[in-house]
Amino acid sequence: MLSHPNFPTPAGWNFRDIQLEMSLKPFFDNSPETRERVIRELFEQWRPLWRHAETISVMLWIAEGSESLEYDGNLETEFEWARYHGAPNKHHWDATLPSGKRGVPDHGGLGLNGSEWDPEGKGIHNRAYLYRECPAVFTYRWLRDLVSDLKRIGREISGLDIWVGDTFDIGPEFAKSRFKFDWHREILGDGPLFKEQFVSCEAVLKGDERCYAAYPEGIPEGTRIGTFLGKQLNALFDDCGFDFLWLSNGFGFSLEPWAMVGEVFDGENFHPERSEGIKERILNFWRDLRGAFPLKYHLRTRGTNMATGIDVGSDASPLREIYEGGFGVDAPVNSPWAALDGDFGLELSGWMSHIARHPGETFRYRFYIHDPWWLNSPWLDRYNRTPHDIYLPMSVSRLQKDGTVALPRDISFLTVDDSHGMMPLQVPNEVIPQLLRSRETAPDACGPLLWVYPFDDVHASAPERALHVDSFMGAAINEGVPLNTVVDLPDVPGKVQGTILISSVPAPGSASEALLWDRLGQGASLILIGAMQEGSVFLEELGMELADALSGDFAMPDGRILSHLPMLSGGGFREKGGCAILNGEQEGQVRTVSAVKGRLAWTRGSLSTAEFDPEDPKPIRGPILRPLDPVRFVPAGQLLRELLAEFGWRISAQTHACEPRFPYLLAHRFRNAYIFSGYSRDEQAVLKLRHPLGAPLLKGMYNRVDGGQTKISGAQAWQNECRVFLEEGEDGVIQSKEVPQLMHGVYRRLLIIGAQNASLNFLVETGHTDQIRILRDPHFPYFVGEVVDPVIQQSAHGPIIRIGNVNETILIEW
Repeated sequence: MLSHPNFPTPAGWNFRDIQLEMSLKPFFDNSPETRERVIRELFEQWRPLWRHAETISVMLWIAEGSESLEYDGNLETEFEWARYHGAPNKHHWDATLPSGKRGVPDHGGLGLNGSEWDPEGKGIHNRAYLYRECPAVFTYRWLRDLVSDLKRIGREISGLDIWVGDTFDIGPEFAKSRFKFDWHREILGDGPLFKEQFVSCEAVLKGDERCYAAYPEGIPEGTRIGTFLGKQLNALFDDCGFDFLWLSNGFGFSLEPWAMVGEVFDGENFHPERSEGIKERILNFWRDLRGAFPLKYHLRTRGTNMATGIDVGSDASPLREIYEGGFGVDAPVNSPWAALDGDFGLELSGWMSHIARHPGETFRYRFYIHDPWWLNSPWLDRYNRTPHDIYLPMSVSRLQKDGTVALPRDISFLTVDDSHGMMPLQVPNEVIPQLLRSRETAPDACGPLLWVYPFDDVHASAPERALHVDSFMGAAINEGVPLNTVVDLPDVPGKVQGTILISSVPAPGSASEALLWDRLGQGASLILIGAMQEGSVFLEELGMELADALSGDFAMPDGRILSHLPMLSGGGFREKGGCAILNGEQEGQVRTVSAVKGRLAWTRGSLSTAEFDPEDPKPIRGPILRPLDPVRFVPAGQLLRELLAEFGWRISAQTHACEPRFPYLLAHRFRNAYIFSGYSRDEQAVLKLRHPLGAPLLKGMYNRVDGGQTKISGAQAWQNECRVFLEEGEDGVIQSKEVPQLMHGVYRRLLIIGAQNASLNFLVETGHTDQIRILRDPHFPYFVGEVVDPVIQQSAHGPIIRIGNVNETILIEW
């Protein structure tokens, strides 16, 4: 990493590893000259980013894992590789996502491969095309030379250590696989959603007599997939020089890693009695793999597309045991599915649930810029060059035991080449500045909302409870809840000022209940989510009681319906009475939706999915929850967002019928400021925001204040610093802008223009409490004006200066 007093580098640029993922498509032929030219261009394109890193990794998408499965130990053998557009194996999956009668039409891009939409079967979801005429032919010797050249040239250009990795994918994508779909179909799983399409981590191979590098006499009958794969990988890595393996698409984390249904939750009922057996079946894969594949080869993982609780609840995923098993594995990255289905709440909540407790020194963020197989380049088309999937995840941090926050210091890019084998220069030239700009103001303290994640409880609780709360948290982020900091429950500090703790209702009498009760007693604000149980101290504190369990539709005060599906909501709806602030009614029976007493709040977290039709009830398939029509139904996450008003946060929006979904909002802390990040599919939607300190006056903006809330619109993706809040004052347009220093010894100057009859709150920048100067009605170059005495006070949100009686321009200088 570059470091010199003359070249100051933001702390957020302190990356450990930059991982550049690529296919073999840029190598139009197998000549050494082409190999050299492509490799040099690869490293040069990404120089502005890797110059701030300690290492560079290059991860090769060679085929879909068959280069390992079929390796015979002969370097002269030619291998099949991912030289296609589309589905190269005829046994592809049907990923159609029914929206249901109660939901919003699915335009996410996943459900395009049914015969109804492609009757002639011409689309790439129904067949494959060679990506170019006469693609290159590669041997394992060429692959060995590629790995060697990547390390040699990369080291020569960067001076850094270069790590090269291979990938193993479980599915039918990317390349033709004789091993999976012709030779050994017995390894394909029998899952409820993707039957006989994905390799199962518990598969047992039938014997054969083919020659493999690790089994020159053939595979013995009954060899388990973990052992076979591990031995084959060990031979390939030793011969070709690879350093690490990427396990793709959830392999090893679940028996059905692409769905929220599985052997424990079958889409209708839960079967907790199956959990322990399933855990052992999954863990046996890891034991087998590492028994044959030594720890010197590190494991990096995609993980599933779900949150930890969803995987535990549906398929008894033993994530905790995988982390603690000594398998040398990294925590899963954020899922790229949001680029396809638009569910950024699930992406963020799933990622936070995976990193709440993680096994490594740091964790990894992954950004989807190109797809080398499916003829799309998300940065250019799905994202339309808007950086929301940078700004939102870059707000995420993990609170540690010592009160500091950890950031993702490993960064990955899927992939540097597109489906045609091109490496468009405009993509790194546009993406790198956005990433560096976002990390320039990276989180350095706990955010305003803290997800107290009960990692141990999730793995030990009833599966329906685990699945419920993690599903709900994704829905809440989708409804504008600014949740982007997570902590493992035992690590939550004793006192966290200016932060609202959010957690699931703990089991009565548990250590988790005692810890949360203690934090509430020490002055913390606490919001609990989920079903209450008899004996809960929080049930008693809120004065509620448990009545008969109800389900279905509840009439709400705003005229809409709250849908409560017990299999997704941790059971039936029983809570009533007490300190209720919002109730739902069903045929004369009332249930408490939300309750508040002092600094303690609770909401039931009712969930449903548009896939479920109460008039024709069938088991749900997923793979994710489909939102109900927000015109008729109350979105689940809205209830938590509105509950934040009890703690001074008012978040609402004006959306349009063409795009009714709520804008995203996240908030993190940087040098005592708030950094707000947002994304709206409709740039004309209006997000309205009030912070406990007042209406935020975003730097660099003309802030429209209406009813004490700042109205934000006009951009799909945005990220702004905020140090000044309008606590009181007239509605109108208030400008907040940074102006030049123009004075020796001055660090920054902020000008606030247009406030009337106002009281302002200014958050003092960390490390700059001295030499603060505030002028009323200053004139350029801002040396003259009425001086305001800058009295610094301590607040729940950090050091603050209150400025009253503002009716003119104010300059704040430090």
